Amino acid sequence: MPTDARQAAPTNGWKVRLGDPRGHRAPAHRPVRIASLMGYVDPLGVRPGETLRVHLSAPAAHEIAVGRLGRDALLLPEPDDAADRVEVTWLGRAASTSANRHDVYPGSYGVAANSPTERPSTVSAWVRVWHLPATVETSSWAAVVSDLDYPDRCGWAIGVDADGHPGCYIGDGGHHDRVNWTFAGSSLLGRLGEWVHLAFTVDGERVQLWVDGTVAAEGSAAVGASTGGTLRVAAAAQSGLVDHLLDGDVSSVALFSRTLTRHEVVTLTEDRAMSPTVPVATDALLAHWPLRERSGTTAVDVSGNDRHLTLVNTPTLNIPGPPASRAIGRPGYDPDTDPTRGGCVRFSSDDLVDCGWPAAAEIVVPQDADSGTYHVRVTLVGADDDPLELPFVVVRPQPRRPRSVALLYATFTWAAYARRSVDGINLPGLMSSAYTRNISGRLFFNLGLRMPLPRVQPFVHRSHLRDATVHQHLVRPERHAESWLAREGYAYECVTDAELDADPGLLERFAALMIVGHNEYWTQDMRDKVEAYLRGGGNVVCLSGNTAFWRVSYDRQTKVIETRKTTHPGEGTGVAWLPPDEWGERWHTDGRPGGKWSHLGQPPSELLGLETLGWIDSGDRTAFAPFTVTAPDHFLFHEPQLVPTEPGNLIGTRSHDGPAVSGYEVDGLPEVQGMPTPGPDGLTVLAHADHGPRFVAHWGADPGHGADLIYWERRTGGRVFNAGSTNYPGALAIDAGLQALTRNVLHHMGVSRQ
Repeated sequence: MPTDARQAAPTNGWKVRLGDPRGHRAPAHRPVRIASLMGYVDPLGVRPGETLRVHLSAPAAHEIAVGRLGRDALLLPEPDDAADRVEVTWLGRAASTSANRHDVYPGSYGVAANSPTERPSTVSAWVRVWHLPATVETSSWAAVVSDLDYPDRCGWAIGVDADGHPGCYIGDGGHHDRVNWTFAGSSLLGRLGEWVHLAFTVDGERVQLWVDGTVAAEGSAAVGASTGGTLRVAAAAQSGLVDHLLDGDVSSVALFSRTLTRHEVVTLTEDRAMSPTVPVATDALLAHWPLRERSGTTAVDVSGNDRHLTLVNTPTLNIPGPPASRAIGRPGYDPDTDPTRGGCVRFSSDDLVDCGWPAAAEIVVPQDADSGTYHVRVTLVGADDDPLELPFVVVRPQPRRPRSVALLYATFTWAAYARRSVDGINLPGLMSSAYTRNISGRLFFNLGLRMPLPRVQPFVHRSHLRDATVHQHLVRPERHAESWLAREGYAYECVTDAELDADPGLLERFAALMIVGHNEYWTQDMRDKVEAYLRGGGNVVCLSGNTAFWRVSYDRQTKVIETRKTTHPGEGTGVAWLPPDEWGERWHTDGRPGGKWSHLGQPPSELLGLETLGWIDSGDRTAFAPFTVTAPDHFLFHEPQLVPTEPGNLIGTRSHDGPAVSGYEVDGLPEVQGMPTPGPDGLTVLAHADHGPRFVAHWGADPGHGADLIYWERRTGGRVFNAGSTNYPGALAIDAGLQALTRNVLHHMGVSRQ
């Protein structure tokens, strides 16, 4: 490593410039320390001429290098990970002689820009606590609403302690005094996940704490008015840092300038936040946040005093409130016409969608850069054998050659899986995925792309759970497909899910769209664009399994993916998503319901001919199976070349990503699940895979029914070749039968080839 280099000499036009971490200002927020080397790139798909930003927390001096990933080793008869690494073409590098360490600041809350300067005489709030503070000690509590900054600026608060006791603090705005706390004798420990109305009233020095309309405790207030600190919902502060974060839902927080009567407190309780404005004492309101926001970063104060809340770290919006049944949201439900829905905001102490780290380096992608898979390698001094490897894609939405393939990288699916723990260590704020739960035990609905994606790795071929099958479903399928297209001389350009989501004219520029690997998470815009492309006579080559299974939404500015996954009746008790009695939470912030496309009136089979059947993750060879050709006379097996088969009319008997073509996640004909066929006219089953007993079937499908390989000339327009398996690209790398078949498909779809 050079001893001091702010910028490396460019190689082939690539430029790597080190950033200046000194300009970064950490938020006034309780940090979670990052001790190891971590990082991310932004964006995952970068165009020639644009800048890729590399964001790092590096505990020591380090080198940053950018390289183009190789292709030839991925197509060798046997896997050779060492050769794959050697094939990298290094394009630029720079060295930092110092550490570049940053922390993360998880936890969502709301903060008022215009906090009241007077101490309220009554505070009312609805709260549904999901998780209590972990440390049982006198200083451990979570705020529902507060202006406390312990220990020197302590005005007032209402919250819950680690034993589940609701409490309130009424101080003078000065140094903390334990005697100013009033706690209920009863606990919410047995009521976690239930709505509770909390309030305090102050009359002189007399404090009353109310729980569900009943006085639960009495205490005394400090003499003298509060000087007014920073008001926060779902958080307080400690020594100037945001802390005491709530893991729960909050609705209808109201502050009053006078002491409410018993009748008025009971009226607030009985209203259950049904009314859009408080039903009592509106003339005394200092602030009222109904917390019914369905999108955005602001919670509106409807009191007229303009004390709007800024929502920090993307708490979950569009959740039903106290008056609603959690089971609302069945088919036909319209949240806009439901007067009982109310609303709340879900706060969590480990919410985070953007690390906010400054760019440790900026990499300028030259205008002539080839589309394809690249990566950034970060190596700490003295740790060359343990680098951080961050893949990215150089995308070209405008093809350079006519009749090109658009090769789609499943980057939304990468994000959905990537933050599951790889080593059993869970860092708050860095574990959000579509397969993990937050500290509250609730599903993560918001997944940020401006954060580390530790499972998104360019070279990983074997995992500790799948040594027998050498399987990997992120990044590697895209690399296999790209390598094969390049070797065969096909015209192609790479794009990511984000380009397909955003660019209305993308697909019309290409002869075919190639979907590969594990492209599971689709936005409405992605689906609509593929549907329009096919209706216009387009071609889709789907070499993917579990394709277009879940609906997500994507914010192109914040780069946050939203997913609200549902379980349906009859799908078994082991499924972890929102069950029917919690379907009220399935509405995204874009106003549309989440869940499986097949249950949202737009099944994947209507678009691509197949439905997801299930998955196999047993880690042994029985998890994979070859295709048996069922339509040997079909023209795709003969034109322009004869497709070779093995004894038993088999193809796909070999793969670099498992021992055979069908496996991990597979798709098949919809009738296997009792769903109607997408219209058999024009749809031909070319081949079919049969599996052993290790198959985990969805919705009662035959556990031995593996992937179906189809060709479909749709009556509504367009042609689809669908292989129905995540493992197809790995088999395409080395299986002669699948290679010949795929060549025939691309030939008939008019794709250019050298």
